[in-house]
Amino acid sequence: MAGLLDTLTTSLFNLFRFIDADPVQLQAIVSLKLKTDNRRQHVSYRNKIQKDPKLSFLITIFVYGLMGIFFGLLIIGIKSFILVMVTFFSYLIIMIGMTLITDFSSILLDTSDNTIILPRPVSGRTLYIARLIHIMLYLSQLTIGLSIVPSLAVYFSYGAGALFSFLVLIVCGVLIALLLTNAAYLLILRFSSEENLRSIINYFQIAMAVLLMAGYQILPRAGSAIGFDSTEFHISWWYLLVPPVWLAATMESVYYGIVDAKHIAMAFCAIVVPSAGTYVVSKYLTPLFNKKLGALVVDREIKTKKLVSKSWLKNISRLINRSVVERASFELVYRIVGRDRKIKLKIYPTIGYMFVFGLAWFLNDKSAVASVLEHSTDTRYHVVLFYLPFFIVQVACHEIAYSDDFKASWIYFSAPFKTPGEVLSGMIKAVMLRFFVPAYAVISIFLLAVWGINSIDEIVFGLLNNYLMTMTLMSIQKHYLPFSMSPNVRNQSGEFMRTILASIIIGIMGFGHYLLTTWPIFMDVLIPVQLTVAIYLHQAYRKITWDDVTL
Repeated sequence: MAGLLDTLTTSLFNLFRFIDADPVQLQAIVSLKLKTDNRRQHVSYRNKIQKDPKLSFLITIFVYGLMGIFFGLLIIGIKSFILVMVTFFSYLIIMIGMTLITDFSSILLDTSDNTIILPRPVSGRTLYIARLIHIMLYLSQLTIGLSIVPSLAVYFSYGAGALFSFLVLIVCGVLIALLLTNAAYLLILRFSSEENLRSIINYFQIAMAVLLMAGYQILPRAGSAIGFDSTEFHISWWYLLVPPVWLAATMESVYYGIVDAKHIAMAFCAIVVPSAGTYVVSKYLTPLFNKKLGALVVDREIKTKKLVSKSWLKNISRLINRSVVERASFELVYRIVGRDRKIKLKIYPTIGYMFVFGLAWFLNDKSAVASVLEHSTDTRYHVVLFYLPFFIVQVACHEIAYSDDFKASWIYFSAPFKTPGEVLSGMIKAVMLRFFVPAYAVISIFLLAVWGINSIDEIVFGLLNNYLMTMTLMSIQKHYLPFSMSPNVRNQSGEFMRTILASIIIGIMGFGHYLLTTWPIFMDVLIPVQLTVAIYLHQAYRKITWDDVTL
């Protein structure tokens, strides 16, 4: 055993030297990174030690393991060998790629290492390979959680030979995901700036969250139309562009002993591309990557267009806000929720969810979408569309209190105003203008196009109902100043009953709208009442005192 370990260690050292990386320095850098990760503690300003980060990581592995059980059952149950392998390797590459983008982009793009390590006799290639090894060690744990049950299923279904090739191809799949992600970063950095790169990553995270929700809601409803009922899968030449098919075809070739031009080409891509790609990236593209990162540390200038004052926002602010404090709060919240990436990542997916649920509403009917639209005027199910934007406001109002820059909230206590109600009022108006108004406008245009001019009274009634629901929710829940709380101190105690009560009130108001669609005349009568109550609730909200605010 000792001889085997020595041989393996020597081989690794020779491999690192082959790609011009110092193995001794690699070992020192990676060891230090792992020690730093293990020693890091997250403590809030309330001196409460947060949960061990290892626990959340183990929970993540457990969730991946549950998905592995699902794929294990697929391997046993689906008769088409290559179809189930394509499905598994596609999920593996997608999940590893998403993990790289969402959780490890900050490590891969970290410039602090350059400042600390590169002035010493350490090459940029060695530092870059150390980052990759650091990431690969964590990805290997996630891959084990995802693959252990499918590996057992492959062993019991197809034997030890298939299991060996399966494990080798899993490693190749992880390398492909790592290679594609790094190639994407290098391509973007070649033609863009760090700021744009981080924005692209942020929007990619938002898009993936929406796509996952869309797949969960829409694909089961549209499965028969797309053709997912079939278990047949035939290899075509254009699958040479699809990495999961490389791995699946290689598995098929090994297990069934198929040797033809297509399978040889697929096996060549599956084995050679990840290894050769890793060599090319580390040997030739890494210097460009490090040079670009080094330039990004210096090149932090703000674009001129960002310094241009948004006069239209100031004009709207003066129009809808009564006091200077309210205007300041409105403009602050409106600008920050459009710039802060973490806040956008929490709120913007809800916008996508709104359209997903709207599309799922149409697909509930077995008929075609055109047929659903044709007969939609005979139903009252369109009422649900009026209240989809409310979910965006609900999430935004909850998340707007938390920020990594919460220490800057000292400005609230030094500013010359007596009551925080004006700040909260400006916050509500900014959230409504930024998120609710555009979404509700899109839905209103759609309803006018389908239901005609007669739907105007419903649109106005739904608009006021949404505002009443928002003010009811904000009046019942605890009051937080915008961006004043640390994300680590989310406290759910005491919120359960408030949430239940708010849900009951909102359900009653929405169901009331559904009933009133039978008697539209009552909507016209109730609209002035709604407007009066909305004004009263907003005025009461503006009078919130410091005693009512949770600090």
